[in-house]
Amino acid sequence: MKTQRLAFCGASGTGKTTLATWVSSTYGLPINPVGSRSVARAMGFDSAYETDAAGRRGEFQLRLAREKTEWEASQAEFVTDRTTFDNLAYSMLHDCRNVDSDFLNITCGGMARYQFVVYCPTAVFFNVADDPERAKSSTYQHLYDATLWGLLQKLRPAGTRLIVMPFAQLEHRKDFLRQLMGKF
Repeated sequence: MKTQRLAFCGASGTGKTTLATWVSSTYGLPINPVGSRSVARAMGFDSAYETDAAGRRGEFQLRLAREKTEWEASQAEFVTDRTTFDNLAYSMLHDCRNVDSDFLNITCGGMARYQFVVYCPTAVFFNVADDPERAKSSTYQHLYDATLWGLLQKLRPAGTRLIVMPFAQLEHRKDFLRQLMGKF
């Protein structure tokens, strides 16, 4: 198998972490440990949503994007359960005043590192379950999904292949990923 740099993207509850963890364990790819929960906790918050109340969402998203891209740049191959465009979409929804050229360059540069981006749309699978750190509003998650899809269509680097996950059932998703990984 050739070197792989695979990223999953989509709203909360679309199965990204489950799929990224499965790919990591099945194909031996390191999984990016940098995520919203780890960065929020390093900043002294219990969740990313607490950064909003403190007026620090912009700082949080920039730090998350920087740490994510730094880790990914240090790896020849990896899998991640969120792309840098996920960070950008959250910033656009929560505090668009903090989206400047520096932030845009970091997120677009991070996207250029991914060979494959698997987009998990809310229309195919969506379940926020009982995770207290997720926004429960389906309207919010669908707006996020639409924002992310727009970014993927307009700003995705030419060399990054976008693949839409068409299945809801986990075993079908795994079969789809087996076929994808086998091709590349």
